[in-house]
Amino acid sequence: MGYADKSVTLHFDMSSGWTGCQVIEKVKNADFTEEAAALRDTSCKLTMWDCHDECRYHCMWRMVNVFNENGYNLPKFHGKWPFKRIMCLQEPTSVFASFLNLASTMYMHKEIWMRFRVSEAPMVPFWHIFIMVCEVAWVWSMIFHARDTLLTEFMDYSLALAMVMMLFISAVVRLLHEHRLLRVVLVLPLVSYYVAHVVYLHEGHFDYDYNMKVNVFFGVSAGLLWSGWCWYQYRRGLSYPWRLLLFCVWSGSALTLELVDGPPLLGWDTHALWHLTTAPLPLLFYKFVIDDVKHLQVKQKEREIKTL
Repeated sequence: MGYADKSVTLHFDMSSGWTGCQVIEKVKNADFTEEAAALRDTSCKLTMWDCHDECRYHCMWRMVNVFNENGYNLPKFHGKWPFKRIMCLQEPTSVFASFLNLASTMYMHKEIWMRFRVSEAPMVPFWHIFIMVCEVAWVWSMIFHARDTLLTEFMDYSLALAMVMMLFISAVVRLLHEHRLLRVVLVLPLVSYYVAHVVYLHEGHFDYDYNMKVNVFFGVSAGLLWSGWCWYQYRRGLSYPWRLLLFCVWSGSALTLELVDGPPLLGWDTHALWHLTTAPLPLLFYKFVIDDVKHLQVKQKEREIKTL
Protein backbone atom coordinates (compact mmCIF):
# COMPACT_ATOMS: atom_id res chain seq x y z
CA MET A 1 0.00 0.00 0.00
CA GLY A 2 1.37 3.41 -0.95
CA TYR A 3 0.34 6.76 0.52
CA ALA A 4 1.41 10.09 -0.92
CA ASP A 5 1.10 12.33 2.13
CA LYS A 6 2.45 11.24 5.50
CA SER A 7 0.76 14.17 7.26
CA VAL A 8 -2.74 13.01 6.41
CA THR A 9 -4.57 10.95 9.01
CA LEU A 10 -6.02 7.96 7.16
CA HIS A 11 -9.10 5.98 8.10
CA PHE A 12 -9.31 2.33 7.10
CA ASP A 13 -12.90 1.51 8.04
CA MET A 14 -13.91 0.97 4.40
CA SER A 15 -10.54 0.65 2.66
CA SER A 16 -9.61 -2.44 0.68
CA GLY A 17 -6.63 -3.16 2.94
CA TRP A 18 -8.71 -2.99 6.10
CA THR A 19 -11.59 -5.02 4.68
CA GLY A 20 -9.28 -7.57 3.09
CA CYS A 21 -7.44 -8.14 6.34
CA GLN A 22 -10.68 -8.89 8.17
CA VAL A 23 -11.73 -11.39 5.49
CA ILE A 24 -8.41 -13.22 5.81
CA GLU A 25 -8.68 -13.24 9.60
CA LYS A 26 -12.18 -14.70 9.45
CA VAL A 27 -10.98 -17.51 7.21
CA LYS A 28 -7.94 -18.51 9.24
CA ASN A 29 -8.73 -17.33 12.76
CA ALA A 30 -9.25 -20.28 15.08
CA ASP A 31 -11.53 -18.18 17.29
CA PHE A 32 -14.28 -18.91 14.80
CA THR A 33 -14.37 -22.60 15.73
CA GLU A 34 -16.55 -23.62 18.66
CA GLU A 35 -13.67 -25.49 20.31
CA ALA A 36 -11.33 -22.48 20.25
CA ALA A 37 -14.07 -20.06 21.28
CA ALA A 38 -14.60 -22.12 24.43
CA LEU A 39 -10.92 -21.63 25.33
CA ARG A 40 -10.92 -17.87 24.88
CA ASP A 41 -9.72 -15.64 27.69
CA THR A 42 -12.37 -15.27 30.40
CA SER A 43 -11.89 -11.49 30.46
CA CYS A 44 -12.66 -11.34 26.74
CA LYS A 45 -15.84 -13.31 27.32
CA LEU A 46 -16.88 -10.98 30.13
CA THR A 47 -16.32 -7.92 27.95
CA MET A 48 -18.17 -9.64 25.08
CA TRP A 49 -15.49 -9.60 22.40
CA ASP A 50 -17.03 -11.60 19.57
CA CYS A 51 -15.25 -13.04 16.54
CA HIS A 52 -15.82 -9.96 14.40
CA ASP A 53 -14.33 -7.72 17.10
CA GLU A 54 -11.33 -10.01 17.49
CA CYS A 55 -10.63 -9.78 13.75
CA ARG A 56 -10.91 -6.00 13.75
CA TYR A 57 -8.54 -5.77 16.73
CA HIS A 58 -5.83 -7.95 15.16
CA CYS A 59 -6.17 -6.25 11.77
CA MET A 60 -5.89 -2.86 13.44
CA TRP A 61 -2.48 -3.76 14.83
CA ARG A 62 -1.35 -5.19 11.51
CA MET A 63 -2.20 -1.85 9.92
CA VAL A 64 -0.41 0.02 12.72
CA ASN A 65 2.73 -2.06 12.11
CA VAL A 66 2.55 -1.27 8.37
CA PHE A 67 2.30 2.45 9.15
CA ASN A 68 5.18 2.34 11.63
CA GLU A 69 7.41 0.41 9.23
CA ASN A 70 6.79 2.96 6.47
CA GLY A 71 7.06 6.06 8.67
CA TYR A 72 3.46 7.21 8.34
CA ASN A 73 1.42 9.01 11.00
CA LEU A 74 -0.57 6.78 13.33
CA PRO A 75 -4.14 6.45 11.98
CA LYS A 76 -7.43 6.28 13.82
CA PHE A 77 -9.67 3.25 13.47
CA HIS A 78 -13.43 3.83 13.68
CA GLY A 79 -12.66 7.27 15.10
CA LYS A 80 -10.42 5.99 17.92
CA TRP A 81 -6.68 5.72 18.47
CA PRO A 82 -5.29 2.17 18.63
CA PHE A 83 -4.58 0.82 22.13
CA LYS A 84 -3.07 -2.42 23.32
CA ARG A 85 -5.78 -4.06 25.37
CA ILE A 86 -5.04 -5.43 28.85
CA MET A 87 -7.29 -8.25 30.10
CA CYS A 88 -9.45 -7.38 27.08
CA LEU A 89 -9.99 -3.82 28.35
CA GLN A 90 -10.09 -1.75 25.18
CA GLU A 91 -8.58 1.45 26.62
CA PRO A 92 -6.96 0.39 29.91
CA THR A 93 -5.46 3.76 30.83
CA SER A 94 -8.81 5.54 30.44
CA VAL A 95 -10.48 2.80 32.51
CA PHE A 96 -7.90 3.32 35.26
CA ALA A 97 -8.24 7.12 35.19
CA SER A 98 -12.05 6.89 35.25
CA PHE A 99 -11.79 4.57 38.26
CA LEU A 100 -9.69 7.16 40.11
CA ASN A 101 -12.38 9.79 39.46
CA LEU A 102 -15.06 7.40 40.71
CA ALA A 103 -13.05 6.51 43.81
CA SER A 104 -12.45 10.15 44.81
CA THR A 105 -16.13 10.97 44.20
CA MET A 106 -17.35 8.04 46.32
CA TYR A 107 -14.92 8.94 49.10
CA MET A 108 -16.26 12.49 49.30
CA HIS A 109 -19.85 11.25 49.04
CA LYS A 110 -19.24 9.23 52.18
CA GLU A 111 -17.76 12.30 53.90
CA ILE A 112 -20.83 14.42 53.11
CA TRP A 113 -23.19 11.62 54.10
CA MET A 114 -21.52 11.23 57.52
CA ARG A 115 -21.31 14.97 58.24
CA PHE A 116 -24.82 16.19 57.43
CA ARG A 117 -28.35 14.99 57.98
CA VAL A 118 -30.36 15.27 54.79
CA SER A 119 -33.40 16.73 56.55
CA GLU A 120 -31.48 19.41 58.46
CA ALA A 121 -28.66 20.74 56.27
CA PRO A 122 -29.37 23.26 53.47
CA MET A 123 -28.84 21.99 49.89
CA VAL A 124 -27.62 18.57 51.04
CA PRO A 125 -30.44 16.65 49.25
CA PHE A 126 -29.44 18.39 46.02
CA TRP A 127 -25.77 17.57 46.53
CA HIS A 128 -26.55 13.89 47.07
CA ILE A 129 -28.39 13.82 43.74
CA PHE A 130 -25.49 15.68 42.13
CA ILE A 131 -22.92 13.22 43.44
CA MET A 132 -24.95 10.16 42.46
CA VAL A 133 -25.20 11.46 38.89
CA CYS A 134 -21.40 11.85 38.86
CA GLU A 135 -20.86 8.38 40.30
CA VAL A 136 -23.07 6.74 37.68
CA ALA A 137 -21.34 8.77 34.96
CA TRP A 138 -17.89 7.56 36.03
CA VAL A 139 -19.09 3.96 36.20
CA TRP A 140 -20.29 4.19 32.61
CA SER A 141 -17.07 5.93 31.61
CA MET A 142 -15.18 2.88 32.89
CA ILE A 143 -17.53 0.51 31.07
CA PHE A 144 -17.32 2.45 27.80
CA HIS A 145 -13.52 2.61 27.82
CA ALA A 146 -13.38 -1.07 28.74
CA ARG A 147 -15.65 -2.03 25.85
CA ASP A 148 -16.82 0.36 23.14
CA THR A 149 -20.28 -0.64 21.88
CA LEU A 150 -23.27 1.39 20.72
CA LEU A 151 -24.90 1.00 24.14
CA THR A 152 -21.83 1.87 26.22
CA GLU A 153 -21.04 4.83 23.96
CA PHE A 154 -24.58 6.19 24.30
CA MET A 155 -24.58 5.79 28.08
CA ASP A 156 -21.12 7.35 28.46
CA TYR A 157 -21.90 10.38 26.31
CA SER A 158 -25.35 10.89 27.85
CA LEU A 159 -24.12 10.70 31.43
CA ALA A 160 -21.02 12.79 30.74
CA LEU A 161 -23.33 15.59 29.60
CA ALA A 162 -25.53 14.98 32.66
CA MET A 163 -22.50 15.51 34.90
CA VAL A 164 -21.48 18.71 33.10
CA MET A 165 -25.02 20.11 33.09
CA MET A 166 -25.42 19.25 36.78
CA LEU A 167 -22.36 21.39 37.47
CA PHE A 168 -24.04 24.26 35.62
CA ILE A 169 -27.36 23.63 37.40
CA SER A 170 -25.56 23.53 40.76
CA ALA A 171 -24.23 27.03 40.12
CA VAL A 172 -27.74 28.26 39.29
CA VAL A 173 -29.21 26.57 42.38
CA ARG A 174 -26.53 27.97 44.71
CA LEU A 175 -26.61 31.49 43.28
CA LEU A 176 -30.40 31.56 43.65
CA HIS A 177 -30.48 29.66 46.94
CA GLU A 178 -32.96 32.09 48.50
CA HIS A 179 -35.16 32.40 45.39
CA ARG A 180 -36.90 29.05 45.09
CA LEU A 181 -39.42 29.93 42.39
CA LEU A 182 -36.77 31.50 40.14
CA ARG A 183 -34.60 28.40 40.60
CA VAL A 184 -37.40 26.16 39.38
CA VAL A 185 -38.16 28.45 36.43
CA LEU A 186 -34.52 28.30 35.28
CA VAL A 187 -33.74 24.66 36.05
CA LEU A 188 -36.77 23.06 34.38
CA PRO A 189 -35.82 24.27 30.85
CA LEU A 190 -32.28 22.96 31.42
CA VAL A 191 -33.58 19.53 32.39
CA SER A 192 -35.93 19.58 29.38
CA TYR A 193 -33.05 20.45 27.07
CA TYR A 194 -30.98 17.59 28.47
CA VAL A 195 -33.80 15.09 27.90
CA ALA A 196 -34.30 16.36 24.33
CA HIS A 197 -30.56 16.07 23.65
CA VAL A 198 -30.42 12.50 24.94
CA VAL A 199 -33.45 11.55 22.83
CA TYR A 200 -31.72 13.14 19.85
CA LEU A 201 -28.64 10.97 20.46
CA HIS A 202 -30.72 7.86 21.05
CA GLU A 203 -32.51 8.24 17.73
CA GLY A 204 -29.21 7.83 15.93
CA HIS A 205 -28.33 11.48 15.29
CA PHE A 206 -24.91 11.09 16.92
CA ASP A 207 -23.18 14.32 15.98
CA TYR A 208 -19.88 14.16 17.88
CA ASP A 209 -18.91 17.77 17.13
CA TYR A 210 -22.29 19.10 18.26
CA ASN A 211 -22.21 16.98 21.41
CA MET A 212 -18.71 18.25 22.21
CA LYS A 213 -19.80 21.87 21.71
CA VAL A 214 -22.76 21.37 24.07
CA ASN A 215 -20.47 19.92 26.75
CA VAL A 216 -17.92 22.71 26.36
CA PHE A 217 -20.64 25.38 26.45
CA PHE A 218 -22.20 24.17 29.70
CA GLY A 219 -18.82 23.35 31.24
CA VAL A 220 -17.33 26.78 30.51
CA SER A 221 -20.57 28.51 31.52
CA ALA A 222 -20.57 26.65 34.84
CA GLY A 223 -16.95 27.64 35.42
CA LEU A 224 -17.71 31.29 34.73
CA LEU A 225 -20.78 31.32 36.99
CA TRP A 226 -18.95 29.68 39.85
CA SER A 227 -15.87 31.89 39.41
CA GLY A 228 -18.06 35.00 39.45
CA TRP A 229 -19.75 33.76 42.61
CA CYS A 230 -16.32 33.17 44.23
CA TRP A 231 -15.26 36.71 43.39
CA TYR A 232 -18.49 38.08 44.88
CA GLN A 233 -17.99 36.09 48.10
CA TYR A 234 -14.39 37.27 48.33
CA ARG A 235 -15.58 40.88 48.06
CA ARG A 236 -17.91 40.16 50.98
CA GLY A 237 -14.97 38.96 53.08
CA LEU A 238 -15.54 35.20 52.75
CA SER A 239 -12.45 33.16 51.92
CA TYR A 240 -13.76 29.58 52.12
CA PRO A 241 -14.67 29.33 48.37
CA TRP A 242 -10.95 29.27 47.45
CA ARG A 243 -11.19 25.54 46.79
CA LEU A 244 -14.01 26.15 44.33
CA LEU A 245 -11.99 28.80 42.51
CA LEU A 246 -9.02 26.41 42.29
CA PHE A 247 -11.41 23.75 41.00
CA CYS A 248 -12.59 26.08 38.21
CA VAL A 249 -9.04 27.02 37.17
CA TRP A 250 -7.84 23.41 37.34
CA SER A 251 -10.76 21.94 35.39
CA GLY A 252 -10.54 24.70 32.78
CA SER A 253 -6.84 24.05 32.27
CA ALA A 254 -7.37 20.29 32.10
CA LEU A 255 -10.04 20.76 29.42
CA THR A 256 -7.33 21.69 26.92
CA LEU A 257 -6.22 18.04 26.95
CA GLU A 258 -9.68 16.97 25.78
CA LEU A 259 -9.79 19.60 23.06
CA VAL A 260 -6.31 18.70 21.75
CA ASP A 261 -6.72 15.22 20.29
CA GLY A 262 -3.31 13.56 20.21
CA PRO A 263 -2.12 9.97 19.62
CA PRO A 264 -1.22 7.79 22.61
CA LEU A 265 2.24 7.81 24.16
CA LEU A 266 3.06 4.78 26.32
CA GLY A 267 -0.63 3.90 26.28
CA TRP A 268 -1.83 7.37 27.34
CA ASP A 269 -3.64 9.57 24.84
CA THR A 270 -4.79 13.10 25.66
CA HIS A 271 -8.28 11.88 26.60
CA ALA A 272 -6.89 9.43 29.17
CA LEU A 273 -4.56 12.14 30.51
CA TRP A 274 -7.55 14.47 30.81
CA HIS A 275 -9.37 11.91 32.98
CA LEU A 276 -6.20 11.43 35.03
CA THR A 277 -5.81 15.16 35.71
CA THR A 278 -9.46 15.46 36.82
CA ALA A 279 -9.19 12.68 39.42
CA PRO A 280 -8.27 15.06 42.32
CA LEU A 281 -11.02 17.55 41.41
CA PRO A 282 -13.84 15.84 43.37
CA LEU A 283 -11.74 16.23 46.53
CA LEU A 284 -11.52 19.98 45.95
CA PHE A 285 -15.12 20.50 44.89
CA TYR A 286 -16.82 18.49 47.62
CA LYS A 287 -14.62 19.94 50.36
CA PHE A 288 -15.92 23.30 49.17
CA VAL A 289 -19.45 21.86 49.33
CA ILE A 290 -18.85 20.84 52.96
CA ASP A 291 -17.61 24.35 53.83
CA ASP A 292 -20.53 25.94 52.00
CA VAL A 293 -23.14 23.79 53.74
CA LYS A 294 -21.61 24.75 57.09
CA HIS A 295 -21.81 28.41 56.05
CA LEU A 296 -25.47 28.03 55.09
CA GLN A 297 -26.20 26.31 58.40
CA VAL A 298 -24.75 29.28 60.29
CA LYS A 299 -26.87 31.71 58.25
CA GLN A 300 -29.95 29.57 58.84
CA LYS A 301 -29.40 29.61 62.60
CA GLU A 302 -28.90 33.39 62.54
CA ARG A 303 -32.25 33.84 60.77
CA GLU A 304 -33.94 31.54 63.28
CA ILE A 305 -32.55 33.58 66.18
CA LYS A 306 -33.80 36.83 64.61
CA THR A 307 -37.32 35.43 64.32
CA LEU A 308 -37.49 34.57 68.03
